[in-house]
Amino acid sequence: MKGSVSPRGKNVWRIRYDLPTTDPSVRKQATETVHGPKHIAEKVLRERLASLEAGTHVEKSKETLAQFMQSWLDNYAVTHCQPRTVMGYRTHIKLYIVPLLGHVPIQSLTPRHIQDFHAQMLSSGLSKRTVLHAHRVLSEALKHAMSWGILARNPVQAVSPPKPEEQELEIWSLPIIQRFLDVIEGHPFQDLFTITLLTGMRRSEITGLRWGGVDFEGNGLRVTGTLQRVTGMGLVEGPPKTKSSRRSIALGQKAMTILNRIRSKQLEMQLEYSDLYRNNAGYVFTDALGAPIDSDRVSKEFAKVIKKAMLPHIRFHDLRHCHASLLLADGTNIKAISERLGHSKVSTTLNIYSHLLPNIQAAAAEGLERQLARRGETALSEVP
Repeated sequence: MKGSVSPRGKNVWRIRYDLPTTDPSVRKQATETVHGPKHIAEKVLRERLASLEAGTHVEKSKETLAQFMQSWLDNYAVTHCQPRTVMGYRTHIKLYIVPLLGHVPIQSLTPRHIQDFHAQMLSSGLSKRTVLHAHRVLSEALKHAMSWGILARNPVQAVSPPKPEEQELEIWSLPIIQRFLDVIEGHPFQDLFTITLLTGMRRSEITGLRWGGVDFEGNGLRVTGTLQRVTGMGLVEGPPKTKSSRRSIALGQKAMTILNRIRSKQLEMQLEYSDLYRNNAGYVFTDALGAPIDSDRVSKEFAKVIKKAMLPHIRFHDLRHCHASLLLADGTNIKAISERLGHSKVSTTLNIYSHLLPNIQAAAAEGLERQLARRGETALSEVP
């Protein structure tokens, strides 16, 4: 590859270098303007020639970050990611990335831009967790910009995002849980709330539960799909969150009684309303005419119930944590809890609920000493 440096003014230089081409008879060149002493221009030229030799050179583009992010959303994210994930990407791009960085040409983006981006978000009152999420969305998009030959490096990777403060889980005690179960007696979502507490299922999993996944003979259910609202698309069916989320959950008698009651009621409604009854998909939780339950409505109804009853504020999702806390308090094996929750690793379960196990180290030490003491007693009894 050939290149040259020529003056354009005081401390202004033009570098020109050959680009690879599929047609040997056609010469293709790139031109750049460099400000500073001549040796800086020569250094830039050497870097360009080296990148061409290594095959890492990217052609100059005027595309802005805003333009790229939209293209990435439309041509990659929509076809490769779950709708709810795309909705999250779109929100962070629209609210934070484009307003603060969208005007910057993507190839001019530097780590300094990213650092300023973090600072602007924080100074506007946004939480460190929100900044972290926006950082991850931008990093994911620019990772593809590299693989597509638009960027030589990802500037986001050179900047550490702010570390969010540890948030302790909001979990109800057993007396409050019992109070909650009393409060929801007769509520339209009583069965849904109760089954969630008894299984630890995620919101999208409970609304997406179908009768085909309920094992009446084996007293259990299988999580095989989700149902959740996506902006602009309505209620969208999808697969479980992860591979480990596709799981079986054993059920006790109370849960099975509830499910049997729901099933009997639906069959009655189907006979009564005939074609007006719309549960052709076979959802467990529906409205009076068989339509599936909106996942967002579940959270809103839950919030209304606990506010009216003046119970400590938690999210609907926190019923999942209450489920885990009840199992831990009962001495259930941590691996069994991890499998019920659909965690990929037991370590994930331990990290989330470690604060609920303050005595685990003490109990382990005491157990070890008891075993050693028994062994010592056995050894003494064997002495002639």
